[in-house]
Amino acid sequence: MPALRRRLPLLVALALLLSACGSPAGSSSGVSAAPQRSAGSAPYPGANASGFQAVDMTWVSANQGWALGVAPGCLGQRCVTVMETTDGGHHWVTVTDLHDCLLEAAPVGCPAGVPQVSRIRFANADVGYAFAGDGGPFSMTTNGGLSWAIQPGRQASAIKVGGGSAVRVSFSQGGCPGPCDWSIDRAALGQNSWVTLFTPPTSVNHGNVDLLRQGSHDIYAAFLGNPASGAGSQEAQLYVSTDGGTTWTAHLDPCARTKHPAYVASALAAAPGGVLAALCGSRSGVGPQMVTVSSDQGASFGPMEPLPHLTSGIFSELSATSAKALFVASPAVEMVETSTGGQSWRVAVRVKAQITPTTPQSTFLGFETPLVGRWIGPPDTLWTTTDGGGNWSASKF
Repeated sequence: MPALRRRLPLLVALALLLSACGSPAGSSSGVSAAPQRSAGSAPYPGANASGFQAVDMTWVSANQGWALGVAPGCLGQRCVTVMETTDGGHHWVTVTDLHDCLLEAAPVGCPAGVPQVSRIRFANADVGYAFAGDGGPFSMTTNGGLSWAIQPGRQASAIKVGGGSAVRVSFSQGGCPGPCDWSIDRAALGQNSWVTLFTPPTSVNHGNVDLLRQGSHDIYAAFLGNPASGAGSQEAQLYVSTDGGTTWTAHLDPCARTKHPAYVASALAAAPGGVLAALCGSRSGVGPQMVTVSSDQGASFGPMEPLPHLTSGIFSELSATSAKALFVASPAVEMVETSTGGQSWRVAVRVKAQITPTTPQSTFLGFETPLVGRWIGPPDTLWTTTDGGGNWSASKF
């Protein structure tokens, strides 16, 4: 898949360099017999040393989670590490070292033929998935990450777990924009036998996908355009199921309301009660970034509310715990939050970071419960709140 599928903030991140963190501011085949990746000793110096830099993480409770990233000197090639915590992030241990390539940390690209990975999702203490999101097969573990098996069949652009099943957005062709032959599929946890829930129209040719699940019924699949592209409208195409994937409804880009400047959605987040929030950016770069919120599962959205001005970078990460409580972050720069649905904002965390082309781009901002949330920013630092965002504390991996 071309670089279109990488988010725009990756380009911005290459202009920064990691230094110190700041302080809070107020229908497929069955189970694969593919080669296993086994845990063992570190394949490179420093795999279990301090300085681990995370790109993504996943949590099955407020205390148990996994982080995907690299150690210093890895450069992302054949040395991706999975770490686990069982005490809320206070202590981390290396679970396994994947001989994959982390493109975000590989400044000269990934070697030919080496699997890529940049996302991780666990459903419970045993079953997890690792994938790149922009091409290549995904991997699955059924023993807590100790070993992983590459799965045959369609490639996964996004995977979400919950309610005893996994849902993915998949494709089989190697080029997007398209035709991308997208499919939204479901499988039992730990199985590679997928059932097609919905096939988006062939006109859906955006390569960046946001897949969200909220509760046992709501599924949101957003195919996001590239705001920096000069071709086409780049408006997102949103598909929503409120019955667990049986029926689907198409919705227009919630941000595409003005033409001068033209705004498009760049990220989405879901919360209980039918809440769906969208992060909006102008295609020309003129005007502030904005957020807009739906309380009826994406059927309609409220006003677009402007975000605070950033001195560098752009906002790219979005999370929500309600229609009023929103959290938006810029990698290695700052996180802001609102309790008014975007009418007013405060800086929750501000960091002073310096990033080189070898520093991986972290992408995680999320809440495990209405009170417990986490943000990776910068990649060697985990910020945690246990009071719904009122206060955030930093810890190193």
